[in-house]
Amino acid sequence: MNWDKPKIIASTDLKMALNVGLVKYGLIMSSAFGPIISISSILGLALTVPESETALVGALLAPFISSFLALFAIVPATLISANSLVGEREQNTLEPLLCTPLTDNELLWGKILASAVPSLAILASSTVLTLTIPNLVLLFIGRPLVLIPDLPGIFLIATSGVIMVFAVIAVNILISGKVKRVYEAYQTSSAVILVFMLPMMLPMVSLTEGAIQPPFVWLVNIVTLFVSVVILLIGWVLALARFNRDKMIQQ
Repeated sequence: MNWDKPKIIASTDLKMALNVGLVKYGLIMSSAFGPIISISSILGLALTVPESETALVGALLAPFISSFLALFAIVPATLISANSLVGEREQNTLEPLLCTPLTDNELLWGKILASAVPSLAILASSTVLTLTIPNLVLLFIGRPLVLIPDLPGIFLIATSGVIMVFAVIAVNILISGKVKRVYEAYQTSSAVILVFMLPMMLPMVSLTEGAIQPPFVWLVNIVTLFVSVVILLIGWVLALARFNRDKMIQQ
């Protein structure tokens, strides 16, 4: 497949999406809010607790920060894919696009790229910024370093975080013919990202003597990965069957 056409579709979709206030400001918020909250939380922790307790409290904070970064990075994929499918139908711009000589695969990959690339870029940059900026500050002032996201968190972000970006796109393809308004699509597909409540909250169950048990954190992250893969596979099996221009034009 020639990737030039999907890239053009992706670029056009992204430009159109950014003309929508909710998408534009959602993208800005996701880019800034996740890292800002994470970095300020880590620095607030590291600068206020005794140095001897930094690692302990950091372990408590790490699952929340990792899930938080993944959750916020997925928001752009939710907004852009909903706008790209349901929003275009609402604005009567989808049908002309579906009638072009582009293949179904070219159309589909264009939609995927438009939604996935911004989210993956935010996911990667947020993780790097959260790992580096607090530790540069702590190194400068001579305080103990804090690895957040920690190794289980990086695993969660690199696996479930990436997978859920593509899963939420599949969900929006599935619901594109079921909802009439783009805000309905936002609300429906946003429910999918609640899967990250698992690694955010469940590790607290293992809290013993003020410490979260690392094996339990790994277990929760692996379960989250399994759930993410199931959502991805089911979503895309159904979405690929659903993404048919003839059916979409008739709806």
